[in-house]
Amino acid sequence: MRPVSRGWQAVAELRAAEVLHAMGTSGFTELHDQMVLFFRALALEVGDSVKSGKAPPGLPMEIDDVIWYSVAVPWEGVFFSYSVYPGERQIRICDLIWITTDPDLP
Repeated sequence: MRPVSRGWQAVAELRAAEVLHAMGTSGFTELHDQMVLFFRALALEVGDSVKSGKAPPGLPMEIDDVIWYSVAVPWEGVFFSYSVYPGERQIRICDLIWITTDPDLP
């Protein structure tokens, strides 16, 4: 039995999870691992922001009464959006865009 986490967590929605998986299976395992760590750290930072009443990182935009935050990791060619769910202590990564110039990838 796993202990219940009391911290914030990052959850990747299906499309974002597929892109993250593609990073790992196409030879970019280091980038995959770095992004997983980045998302975990972001979840903790968002939790601190919520607790202190500050705005979470990213550019906010409201879509259908949900506030999404857009974040760029330009040196890795990664862009994503996430939403915040304080009651569940989680962020949900919805849109994950990965741009690569590797000619061997489809």
